[in-house]
Parts: sequence; structure tokens; C-alpha cells
Amino acid sequence: MNNLNLDKYLNMVNDEKIKRGLKAYIPLYPMLRVENEKLYVSVMLTEEHDNVWSREEQIKPEYWILIDIIEDKILEFNKTEDKDFVIGNLIPKNTDNKQQEISKYTVKKTLQYKNYLMEDIKKEELPLQKKLSNTLGSEMEIDGEKVNINDYLLSNLEEDIKAKINDLVDILIQSKYGSITFYYDQLFTNIVNNYKKDKTIANEKIKLCIEIMNNYYDGVIGIDNLFNV
Repeated sequence: MNNLNLDKYLNMVNDEKIKRGLKAYIPLYPMLRVENEKLYVSVMLTEEHDNVWSREEQIKPEYWILIDIIEDKILEFNKTEDKDFVIGNLIPKNTDNKQQEISKYTVKKTLQYKNYLMEDIKKEELPLQKKLSNTLGSEMEIDGEKVNINDYLLSNLEEDIKAKINDLVDILIQSKYGSITFYYDQLFTNIVNNYKKDKTIANEKIKLCIEIMNNYYDGVIGIDNLFNV
């Protein structure tokens, strides 16, 4: 957690859940909720074994908490089946755009890195390699055929290179999507501070928060309903 204000809300919820004997439940990132033209902080609780990252899970949190922004105190600690955060119909979760974006980005980056490394292997040489190729030439005889040394090296390394590139692109994507929480922290703080100052509810910024949380928690449903804008 990158922002002290968000930590503050999590600490409040963790203290309260322990008092209620809910040690097996984990709070998600603090979110926001609009009720009767007032803004609140809201926190969902899921069981610790719930896979909130898998879009196949479709988890609806069992508990949700409402926190007063001005006084920093818990107003409600609700069991969802007793008091649902969904008003009306459950808004369907749609992360298809995210999957399409990731697929396109993966293909693009994999191709870029592969082309770069292949060209580097073909054209670049270590100082000692240059001395040897200047002396012996850039070709060698293997199984009765003359082959370019770099092409031969490339053919032997190609499968390993592809596997390493795939690993690298996976790490890159994870880090980029992980970094969206930094943007979320900034948005969250900005929205809350403006509300404290003049009771302004920044609906467009809140919608960005909803999009971030839907992308971050692939396996959690009802996030749109919790924010309630």
C-alpha cells in the first residue's frame, strides 16, 4: 500500500474484523461509495482463500464496510446477505477490453524483443569474436556444409530466446498493471480531499477508480455497485 490514507482505512477495518472474529477475511483496497449525495470510504472483505485475481471466480464479497470520511470512523460493518451493497441489479463486470489490450501488447512486445535480439546476435560480436572472424572468416564448415557462424549460433539459441522473451514480457505486463495502484492512490486522495474541502463529488474521477479496481480485481464482482455512481 503506497498511501498513508489508504493504510489508515485498512488498519481500521483490520482492527474491527478481529473484534468480530473474522480473522479469516481479508480487506480489499479501500474504495468509495456515494449514498444520498454523500461520499464515503467503503472496504470489501473476502475470505483469505478467495482468488480475487482470477476472472473465472466471480467473487461477491461477504462483508462490506462504510467509513465516514470526515470523522474517520466506521459507520457500518455489513454482512452482504443481510444488507447488500447492490442497489437494483448487479452491474455485469466487463474486462474484455483489458484482455484484448494485454493480448495486443504481448504480441507487439514479443515481436519487438525477438527482432532486436535476433538482429543483435546476427550483427554484433564480442571483441574476441571479431578477432577470430577476421582471422578465420565468418563462415565455418559443419557436416560438410558452409554456414554463417552467427546464423548457426542463432539457430541453436532461438527456442531458448523465445522462452526467455515470453518470461520477460510477462514480467513487464505484471509490473505495468501492478503500477495502476499508484494512479489509484493519487485519484483516491484527490477525490477525498476535494470532498472534505467543499463537498464536491468528482463522478468522472470516481468512474476512473471503478475502472482501475475492476481491472485490478479480475475475480471480484459488484465493484460498480459498491461505488454506486
